[in-house]
Parts: sequence; C-alpha cells; structure tokens
Amino acid sequence: PEQPPVPTPAAEVVTAAPAAAPAPAPAPAPTSSTTQASEPAPAPAVRRTLSLDGRVAAALTGLVIGLLVVVLTVGSLQVCEAVRGVSTCGGGPGFVLLVAVMVAMVLLGGTLLRLAGVPDPMSTSFLAVGLTCVLSLLFLVDVLEEWWMIIVIPLVTVGTFLLSHWVTTSVIEPAEG
Repeated sequence: PEQPPVPTPAAEVVTAAPAAAPAPAPAPAPTSSTTQASEPAPAPAVRRTLSLDGRVAAALTGLVIGLLVVVLTVGSLQVCEAVRGVSTCGGGPGFVLLVAVMVAMVLLGGTLLRLAGVPDPMSTSFLAVGLTCVLSLLFLVDVLEEWWMIIVIPLVTVGTFLLSHWVTTSVIEPAEG
C-alpha cells in the first residue's frame, strides 16, 4: 500500500518538470508582483520627484523664457528705432514682431520642457507664454519700459510657467489614472 504513493510522486516529478518550465514564466510575474508590492511606497515618491522635477523644470524654463522675452523685446524696439526712427513699432510691424517673439518663446519653452521630460510640454509653454502676455498687457503695460521690468517679467514668466505646469499636470493626471 505504501508503494502506490511512491509512483504518484514520480508522476508529480514528471508533472513538476513540465510545471517547472511554465514556472519560470509565472516566476517573473511574482517577481513583478514583489516589485510592485515594494513599488507602491516608492511610486508616490517617484511621482512626487517627477512633479518636483517638473516644477523645477517649469521654473527654470520660465526664467529662461522671461529673460529672452525681455532681450528680444528690447532688441525689437531697437530694430524699430533703427528702421523707423522711433522707439515704438506701432501698427503692422510691431504686431508681427510681437507675434514672432511669442511664437519663438512658445516653441523654445516647449522644447526645453520636453527635454526635461515634462508631460505635455507645448501646452504648458503655450499657456504660460499666453498668460505672461495677458498679465503684462493687463497690469504692466504702463510700466513696461521701466528698467525694473528686466526683473519683473522673468519673475512673472516663472510664475506663469509654474501655474501652467500645475494646470496641465492636474488635467493630465486624472485622465491617465
């Protein structure tokens, strides 16, 4: 009576051998489960780190774009003065220069954000540059030619990039989840 159980383990060994072949396939799954079990705690940390990195990237991009807006605006005013003899570019040429500067800043901002790995970089850049324009025209138009705008415009642009990053990531995150 004890001998029949011996063939059963032999049969199990034979079964175990084919099961061993499929076992490596499930083995990575438990390893992934184990990794996933250990990832939930780091996963929020990684998301926080990415959010922090995204905010830092947005702030640095805003600073670069803000400084370039100042430089390009001053440069275009000097070009207008050289061409037209006046320091303003009213009318068609002024509008074309303004649009060219803003389009260039949206593209450059989007490129910098993309290089930093920020999600939806062009939308973030477009919103930020647009907000910078709107805020400048609403609240700063009377003082745009003051020397201290060299400081204010980059700071406003940093703020708009941070706000835009927050808006785009808060809209994108729920759609992914």
